[in-house]
Amino acid sequence: MAQPIFKISELTDANGVVFRSIEFEIPGGVTSPAEFAAAVNEIASQLAGKLPILLNGRGPVWGYGMLLHLAHPTPAVATFDPRLGFVVVQSHDPRFQVGEILNI
Repeated sequence: MAQPIFKISELTDANGVVFRSIEFEIPGGVTSPAEFAAAVNEIASQLAGKLPILLNGRGPVWGYGMLLHLAHPTPAVATFDPRLGFVVVQSHDPRFQVGEILNI
């Protein structure tokens, strides 16, 4: 098992909206809840703030739950689906609607 590796950057859409992109990879494809939680805690401060969050990575649903929990106070959170793009799964901002597909 391995701790996930996170890559954090900022992306801007065609309308000038800036997003914080959180991408992750799990070396070997297998991690434990404790390892994932430890990695999430290391980036916790970057999951908060005033920027909407984009989550992308192949991982367990409980790992996404951990990320979503810490990102909850942000304006919005979207997760990546390779068939659709980024789908808004949580929003506190009228610019983003749950179920909306973002063009980024």
